[in-house]
Amino acid sequence: MILTDLQIEGFRRFASPVRLDGLGAGLNVLAAPNEAGKSTLLAALKAVLMVRSSSKAKLVKDLQPHGGGAPHVAVSFTWRGVDCHLEKQFLSKAFTRLTLGPQRFEGDQAEEELRTLLGLEEASKGEAAGLWNALLVGQGESFTQPDLNQTGQDSLRTCLEQGVEQVTGGAAASAVLSRVRERLYLLQTAKSAQPTGKYKQALEQEAQAQTDVQELERRRAVLEEDLVALDQARRALREQEDPNRKAEDEADLLALRQLRDTLRVADAEEQAARAALATVTQTRNSIRDEQERRQERQTAQQRLEREAAEMQHDLHALTHRTAQARQRYEESRTRREQAEQRQQAARQALLAVARRAEVLQQRAALERDQQVLHRAEAACARLEQARAALAALRVDEAAIRRVRKAVREQDAAKAALSARATRLTITLLPEAAGRVMLDGNPCPQGESVLTQAADLRVEGIGQFRITPAVKDHDDVLATADTARQQLEAVLLAAGCQSAEQAEHLFEERRQAETRIAEARAGFVASLPAASDERDAALFAALATLRQTVQDNAAALAREQEAFAQACGAETTGAFGHGIEQTDQSTPDAAVPAGQDSTLTAEQTDAAVQPLQQRARQEEDEAARAADAARQAERDNQAASNAAQTVQDKAQTALRQKQAEREQIGRELAVSAARESDEALAARAIEAAHAQTQAEAHMQALRAGRETEQPLSVVEARITRREQALENARSTITRLREDIRERETRVRVAEGEGLDEKIAEAGRKASRLRLECDGYERERAALALLDQTLSEAEKAQTERYLAPLVRTMQPAFSAVFPGASLELNTEFGLSGLTRRTAEEFDKLSDGTREQIAVLVRLGFAELLHARQSPAILVLDDALSFSDSQRLELMFDVLADAATRFQILLLTCHAEAFARLGGRALTLRPIPEITERR
Repeated sequence: MILTDLQIEGFRRFASPVRLDGLGAGLNVLAAPNEAGKSTLLAALKAVLMVRSSSKAKLVKDLQPHGGGAPHVAVSFTWRGVDCHLEKQFLSKAFTRLTLGPQRFEGDQAEEELRTLLGLEEASKGEAAGLWNALLVGQGESFTQPDLNQTGQDSLRTCLEQGVEQVTGGAAASAVLSRVRERLYLLQTAKSAQPTGKYKQALEQEAQAQTDVQELERRRAVLEEDLVALDQARRALREQEDPNRKAEDEADLLALRQLRDTLRVADAEEQAARAALATVTQTRNSIRDEQERRQERQTAQQRLEREAAEMQHDLHALTHRTAQARQRYEESRTRREQAEQRQQAARQALLAVARRAEVLQQRAALERDQQVLHRAEAACARLEQARAALAALRVDEAAIRRVRKAVREQDAAKAALSARATRLTITLLPEAAGRVMLDGNPCPQGESVLTQAADLRVEGIGQFRITPAVKDHDDVLATADTARQQLEAVLLAAGCQSAEQAEHLFEERRQAETRIAEARAGFVASLPAASDERDAALFAALATLRQTVQDNAAALAREQEAFAQACGAETTGAFGHGIEQTDQSTPDAAVPAGQDSTLTAEQTDAAVQPLQQRARQEEDEAARAADAARQAERDNQAASNAAQTVQDKAQTALRQKQAEREQIGRELAVSAARESDEALAARAIEAAHAQTQAEAHMQALRAGRETEQPLSVVEARITRREQALENARSTITRLREDIRERETRVRVAEGEGLDEKIAEAGRKASRLRLECDGYERERAALALLDQTLSEAEKAQTERYLAPLVRTMQPAFSAVFPGASLELNTEFGLSGLTRRTAEEFDKLSDGTREQIAVLVRLGFAELLHARQSPAILVLDDALSFSDSQRLELMFDVLADAATRFQILLLTCHAEAFARLGGRALTLRPIPEITERR
């Protein structure tokens, strides 16, 4: 089985349609960063293969994106060379479509065909399970060995039973074990052995009874606590309502408020004095700053006048030097244009020679494409013949699976009938031969198996009626007859007389499929340009090759005609005359019959090569001369630009100096017009005197308040006293409400009779405890019986695990040289021996992950060897492996990928770059492509 396409829409993080591009046979690697959607892709693949589209379970609802929608998945794959397509939509307008070559199924029929193809069985409501649960490995699952359910183990046993003559483990023993487990699972769950059913109900009732007892005792304790608290609350209320204490607190608060008002008046006077001092100080500072600015501007104005005169003299010299540099640049530009014209003429001559060589190369390539087309058409014809032979065979994978299933059911029915039969052992004397008759025939010596009622007649003695004493004997006979009829119906539908003939026809079909695969491989090999190995893509590639050959032939004809016209129009120049001579000296007619045209192209190239060398030499000389002229032009242009830049900078600097000088002059004139220097000096003296007076007043106010309390301290005392009074009022209200509530609860509790209720609940809990003990004894007995029967079955099952061990051993030996492994009956690794026996749980995380991946790889190898669908998908596996062990795992995976498809999803792009394989990408698409 090979996945070739995967498209999803409305699936978790992918609200819009996306496609996984690049899927094909062998090793496929999707390297993408975290949260790119790799785990979502695996979840979509699991859902489309193992979940019914009609399911409404929570598992399906969790597949929706955040904005809602109907999850939609489409997957294409090939199975034994046949193109198949599967498409499902969940929740809204759910549907299932399955195409297997020419066959098309929809709805429940498509679901059943898919499960038959993949070997899946119903595990829960709407979800199937089987060995595929171990082959589609999600993130974090690669660290543990696969936990196979019963369906998955049955799938592996079916594969292993194909290689042995007799199935181990009797049907009768399996039936007894099944009935024991059925009884046991009425009392406990299958996986976790937790109580269930009546046992769980009794435990829950006992726990509820114990809870009721505890609740009643808690209520009694609450009642006692309420009585103590009620007495304490009454004493506290009396203390809070004392009138003398309240009057003292209010008098202290009034005195503090009067002191606060006095301090606020004094603070206002001090703030006004502080503001007056700040105003006078700011006025004096601004006058002093203005005097300093005027002095600095006068000094700067004199300095700028001197610098402007010096820059004007330097500018005249720079202007003369710039004019000389520009004249040299114009002369070099004229020389450069002349050199480029000579270079262009030489290049045209070289292109004419190269065009002839290109025509010859096109002719050789066309003949090679014609040979490839001939081989591809022959391979296509062989593939069509092999497919026609396969279509004539009726027994396919589904038919042989139905035949094998019917044979197993008939064998099981016969075994059940034989187990319930009555065995009659007779030993006759020589003279009694012929005198004892069984159902009208001479009675045979030894043991006879009686499945129905029989008549035993002894001459001279009488007649005896023997009836098998089995109450379900008729049901077993009916089951055996039904199994026989079902086998005959399946054989008739397959057009076979017996199961051996069906196996023979199926083997012929497998050989025909092998021939198709070989023919198809030859077809693929004949089309090296085909990137996709699907049939439609291969036939499209063949048609494209035909069209390419035709287009190349037409293009060559046009190119030859155009070249002939160009050479005929050439009337001057040594190169045009040389090309005409070369074309005439190597006509197509000069090639001997049967000789490859490539030789003609080589001969003509040898004639054209001298002309190409001479033209290329002259073109190189002209190019060097042009480069030298361009370099000289660039140097002169750089010198001219540099001189112009220096001149521009000098002019700009001069203008800036003049502007600064004029700006300072205007500022000085404005300042003098607003206030003269003499008036500014007089105002500075007045401001200094006012500042001295304000500072003296401020010092006097501060000296008068040194003995007073701070206003903030007084206000804090007032706030604290007010808060204390408010708290007292709140406490009184709270205590009164608390007393009322507790008095109400005490009256209610005293009328309920808690002691009588506690005694009744205790008796009920004791009765339920006895009932739970009885269930526990029954469960322990059934568990012991289940363990005993399972160990007996394990001893028989271990005999046919050898083929699976042989399948896994080469991969284990490659990664762990010299190691040997053992499997348990649940198909998990029970032992690994490298010099000594090692326990799986005590190995490092990286080693346990490598072992778990190798076990799953062995399952896929076993399915592939039995001609069953098999792929392996690993999501973010092998992340704890060192570089050396990772290389060994890469070798094992690359080897396995030559037999079946492997898909790796990883966020470690650098580490997995050495693995190789097909590089996959996620690409948005407008919509999912539907197959009609």
